Amino acid sequence: MVAIRGATYRQAGTPGEGTGGGMKATRSIALPLAALVLTGCGGTGLYAATPVVTIPATAPASDARIGTEVIPADEREPLTVGGVDTDGSPLSTADHLGNVVVLNAWASWCAPCREELPLLNQAHRTFLGEGVTFLGLNVLDDPIGAAGLLASSPYPSIFDRDGALLATVPGVPPRSIPSTVVIDRQGRLAARIIGPVQPGQLEPLLAELAAEI
Repeated sequence: MVAIRGATYRQAGTPGEGTGGGMKATRSIALPLAALVLTGCGGTGLYAATPVVTIPATAPASDARIGTEVIPADEREPLTVGGVDTDGSPLSTADHLGNVVVLNAWASWCAPCREELPLLNQAHRTFLGEGVTFLGLNVLDDPIGAAGLLASSPYPSIFDRDGALLATVPGVPPRSIPSTVVIDRQGRLAARIIGPVQPGQLEPLLAELAAEI
C-alpha cells in the first residue's frame, strides 16, 4: 500500500494470489496501486479511503482531475442529502434533480475549507446558467460560527451539526472535511474529491457531467 497526497488507488491483486502471477490494477485517474491517507481539519478527522478511481489510463500526470474519483455512469447509485439550511429552511440535493449538483462539506474552523472557497466560488460563477447547482454541507459547526464563511459564499448550505448527513455519503469517511461530491442530472453520485479542491480540478469534471444527457 502506498500513500500519495491527492490521489486514491487500490491494489486489486498480488502475484501468486490467483492473478496468474500478475497484477490487476484498478483503472485510475493517476498512478495505480495506492491508498489515500490524509490528515483532516480536526484532531480526530482523517481523509482515509480506498475507492475505485476511474479515468483514462493515458491521462498525463499533470491532469487537473488527479485526486478526483469518477464513477462510471453504469455504476452510479442514487444519492440524496437533505435537511435544513442554517436558517432552518428545508434544503436538499433532490430540489435540484435535473441539474448537476456540487455538494461541498465544510466547517468554519477548517483552514483548508477557507482556502478552497475562492476556487468553489469561481467554479460556481463559471457554470452559472449551465445546469450546475452548488450547495454546501456545513458539518460539525454552529450557525454563529458558520455565518462569516457563509457570507463569502454565493450558494446556500445544508446544516449538519453532528456530521450525520456526511456519514450517509458513500465512500466519504466520517469527518472528511473538506470533501466534495458531485451528483449527476439523474440524482446519482458521480464523483468524489476527498480533501481540498485544487485549482482547475472541478471545471473539467463539471463540463463533462453537464454535457451528459
